[in-house]
Amino acid sequence: MSSSPVAAEAFSCFLAQLEADGPGTGGGGARSAQGVTAPEWFVPVAAALFDGQPVEAATDWARRVYGEVERLEGRIPFGVVHDWHLRTALPMLVAASARRGGTGAELETVRALHERAAAGDPGTESEWAAALEPALREVYRLAYAYADAFATATANARAYAAANDYGEEKTEEFAAYYAKLNTGANARSFADAHALANSRAVAAAYANGDARAYAEAYPGAYVHAYALAEANREAADGQEDERCRAAYGRLAEGLAESLERAAAAA
Repeated sequence: MSSSPVAAEAFSCFLAQLEADGPGTGGGGARSAQGVTAPEWFVPVAAALFDGQPVEAATDWARRVYGEVERLEGRIPFGVVHDWHLRTALPMLVAASARRGGTGAELETVRALHERAAAGDPGTESEWAAALEPALREVYRLAYAYADAFATATANARAYAAANDYGEEKTEEFAAYYAKLNTGANARSFADAHALANSRAVAAAYANGDARAYAEAYPGAYVHAYALAEANREAADGQEDERCRAAYGRLAEGLAESLERAAAAA
């Protein structure tokens, strides 16, 4: 699978920092000047994590990660995906869910499956699918730009009310009601659509330990969703970009640690 132009550009920059070649465009993943080839799923994941960090931090991270990839001779085990979700992505998402009024139970179910898979029991495709659909629904609920959408809906409702002579008090009542109703419905639709579209493909990849299938499920997009889920709030506070960069940094650190564990065990 070829990565997207944005991901390819970011990953080319990633490898350029290490004085290596850019990513391959065919099925072979990214090949360095030393001939080390990483699996296909690693390309968009690393590109997304690199691109989400400040330049200096991303450069340092790239060197660290590339060193681990070389230690593994490019043979990154699929268990790294499970370890990264188990130890980094899902704990972050569970906390984000709790902060936004959820229980995180759906995410904990998926975390338990990753824990089983990391221990050698990959689970069945049906188990993964049943767990992933509600979990991804929660991820995308959190990732939805609720504050921006709510502000837009409020402004539109106020304009409509003003044009129809609602009066000041009724205008505010209508705007609050409409914005909550409209934004909530759009957030649910967004989450439902993404969960339904992605859960089956990811379930098959996880159950079969299939690196190519995982690459074809657009894993870089999940990195972005995870970071947004951590960064977003229901009310805008001007700190979204800072939180998003911190989330990318946390996810990147976790992937580096997962690679280190894999290299130590190899």
